[in-house]
Amino acid sequence: MRAIGKQYQSTIQILEEAVHLLRLAPSRLLPSYYVGSLPFTLGLLYFWGDMSRRADANDYCAVAAGGLALLFVWMKCWQTVFAHQIQAHLQGRRQRRWSLRRIASLAAVQTMVQSTGFFVLPAAALLIVPWGWCYAFYQNATVQTEEEGPTLKRTCRNAWDLAKLWPRQNHILLGVLSLFGGAIFLNLAIAIFVLPHLLKSFLGIDSVFTLSGLHTVNTTFWMATLAISYLCLDPCVKTVYALRCFYGMALKSGVDLKTELNRIIPRASVVLAAVVVLSAGAFPAAAAPRPPPSVTPEALNRSIEEVLQRRDFTWRMPREKKTPDEHQTRGPIAALIDWTLDKARKGLALLVEWVTQFFAWLESLLPQREPRSSADKSNWMASTRTILILFVILLSAVLVWVFWRSRRRRRMAPAEIRSSAMAATPDLTDESLTADELPAQRWLALAEEYTAKASLRLAMRALYLATLARLAEHQMITLENYKSNREYALELQRRAHARKDLLTTFAQLLNQFEQVWYGMYPITRPVFDDYAASQQRIMHFAPQ
Repeated sequence: MRAIGKQYQSTIQILEEAVHLLRLAPSRLLPSYYVGSLPFTLGLLYFWGDMSRRADANDYCAVAAGGLALLFVWMKCWQTVFAHQIQAHLQGRRQRRWSLRRIASLAAVQTMVQSTGFFVLPAAALLIVPWGWCYAFYQNATVQTEEEGPTLKRTCRNAWDLAKLWPRQNHILLGVLSLFGGAIFLNLAIAIFVLPHLLKSFLGIDSVFTLSGLHTVNTTFWMATLAISYLCLDPCVKTVYALRCFYGMALKSGVDLKTELNRIIPRASVVLAAVVVLSAGAFPAAAAPRPPPSVTPEALNRSIEEVLQRRDFTWRMPREKKTPDEHQTRGPIAALIDWTLDKARKGLALLVEWVTQFFAWLESLLPQREPRSSADKSNWMASTRTILILFVILLSAVLVWVFWRSRRRRRMAPAEIRSSAMAATPDLTDESLTADELPAQRWLALAEEYTAKASLRLAMRALYLATLARLAEHQMITLENYKSNREYALELQRRAHARKDLLTTFAQLLNQFEQVWYGMYPITRPVFDDYAASQQRIMHFAPQ
């Protein structure tokens, strides 16, 4: 039966059916939804903005809240009309006219039921577990449609009975719809925020959104985005729960089978009439009946047995009772743990087997000797062979370690040679050059080379880098790429605050270096000699 089959319908199938139903629905279906939802949404946005900014909002807050409550009831009634049209479209029947009594009964029931949702749903959300059933109850109460006037007791009983149906499907639907709603909310928020800036960039249209900047992202912005997301997603939600109610009621009433029969019977009648007409003209009158052929009892029994053994009739045979396997009775986590332990045991057994085979191979390399006497229980040869095997294993491990270290040194030696060759001639004009690339003595040698070439500016920088390297060797400063000269001076003051002579000399040295290197101060030989003398004093003070 189709109704029973719908009990096991997947979430994706019912979502696809809901979307397909909305796409193929009559043009009057969605307007009936938005006639009720748009006034409430606009009223809620106006109420939110007005109450959050008006200075005299307290004077008419109660009246505005009452009007918003009336708009809420208006929305729920029209959502029920929307669900009634969906189910009428599903069943292929004409909609019944709404009488005044039926409208009044609908408004009263929806007011009493939906007003409790403001208290029940937040409490259920705090408890987490019953929230899915409570949400389904209020959705079912909205989409409940009855030909006669609805009553409070019957609506609540039917909505709760349908909310308890297929809980797994209900919770998966809520998860999928929540993810879909979050994606809609995020896309709308980005579009609302970016669209005014795009209009300003391409068309030069300025608005309050572009003038306000990030101040537009306030509570009213988020409430408007949430309201638009609700208008986009809620018709699909109502359609999904209308389908659930339809298939849930079909379990008892068989309304889905009646709907299918109403669709099939007109088509079947046309096909049957065509077959009868064609058969009457194509086949002549029936000939005289032939006598039945004679069949033996043995052949008849054999034929019956062959027919009963077919797959079409085996489902009527009694089911064979199979003893449940131990792995089938246990859960998936326990089965995974058992599989892991089994693989670990097999791996350990294989490792032990390999070690045993290795020791057996080592023992086979040793000469075989018989013990002095069979009565000698000490078996001194066994202990000697064991010690010899352990010595061979230790020697092999040492040889492997020595071989690995030698290979590693051979691989690292060219890199060290290349790095030393590269560091031998650093580019002193490079601003990213740091003092830790060479030792202090190497910087001094480089300064002597540039002094001999009369490149006093580069020689001065080499002396300054030698000073930083010497101070770093004695842990007075820490060399880092991101530090400036002033940061080195402050660090030296913290670590060598008692060395007044060192601090004074370094400050003088730093001042001379920055005037020449970063400024337009000309450098002469006397200035350079004075700088070199200050640098030598620092090199002398640092070890002390």
